[in-house]
Amino acid sequence: MHKTFTASRISEGNVLFPPTIIFDDNGVTVRCPFIYSGKSTYIPYSCISSVHIETPIIGFSTISFYAFGNQISIHGFLRSEAIQMRQIIIAHQR
Repeated sequence: MHKTFTASRISEGNVLFPPTIIFDDNGVTVRCPFIYSGKSTYIPYSCISSVHIETPIIGFSTISFYAFGNQISIHGFLRSEAIQMRQIIIAHQR
C-alpha cells in the first residue's frame, strides 16, 4: 500500500510549497519543502502514540502525530482526508 496526501495550496502557509504525507506498509513520511531545503520525517506506525485532528466548520483541517515525545502538525487537508489518514494509522497499529 502506498497512499499520498498533499495539503491544499490555498490553505494558510502552504501557497508555494505544500506539505505531503506519504503512507506505506511500515510507516508515515512527512515532507515539508522549503525554498532552499526541506524537512522529511519518517515515523513507523508502532512509534505513533496518538493522532489528533482539528476540523473547523469553515477552513482546512490540521492533523497532528505524536511520536518519540514530539508533535508533528500539518495543516491544509480536507476533513475527509484527515479522517482517512487517521483510519490508515489506526488500521496499521492493530
